[in-house]
Amino acid sequence: MPENTKFKLIVGFLAILALVISIYARFVPMFPGDLYLILRLQSFNNPLLLSTMECISFIFGGWSSVLVVVAIGIAVWWRIGRLEAIMILVGGLITLVNTALKLAINRPRPSADLVHVLSSEQGNGFPSGHAFFAILILGLTAYFISINLKNRVLRMLVLAGLIALILLIGTSRVYLGVHWPSDVIGGYLIGGVFLTALIWFHRTWKAHHP
Repeated sequence: MPENTKFKLIVGFLAILALVISIYARFVPMFPGDLYLILRLQSFNNPLLLSTMECISFIFGGWSSVLVVVAIGIAVWWRIGRLEAIMILVGGLITLVNTALKLAINRPRPSADLVHVLSSEQGNGFPSGHAFFAILILGLTAYFISINLKNRVLRMLVLAGLIALILLIGTSRVYLGVHWPSDVIGGYLIGGVFLTALIWFHRTWKAHHP
């Protein structure tokens, strides 16, 4: 199967799945298992863990996330190339789509009468903006590293670190009680649609502009 066709199928499948889960989230306040999972995660009550989750959540949200995008963009431009750096910045702009999705889906965040809300957040919950950001920006960074870093051991270590960070960002939002697990899954899934599309664009561009 041609690579172009594979990417079309992947993007199409992810888009349909994202649409289905988004429509479901529009009409139900939580998915089956959401409450159980968040309470289980919050049962690990530890001051150091709380501080770590708060720190991760702060760095990859709000204006701090803008600095993260700029920093990654500069590093990618310096070590990999201008096109890739521009794509990181474009990815940062794409994350603004998340705000519109939150308004359209209009799903409330977890309430204090059900879970421990450990951080003050405004707005709707689905999809998680942090998860959307993590999978798109850090996922795109991981992709660029995977095709450009020649040292296999170092490449695997960096990729493992980025994957762990992506998962930790989503976990932090659930632990802090500001998102249901399904909000985070939705953010990963919708962000994954854009990530796959950007990777597809990059591979197509490189094939035609070697």
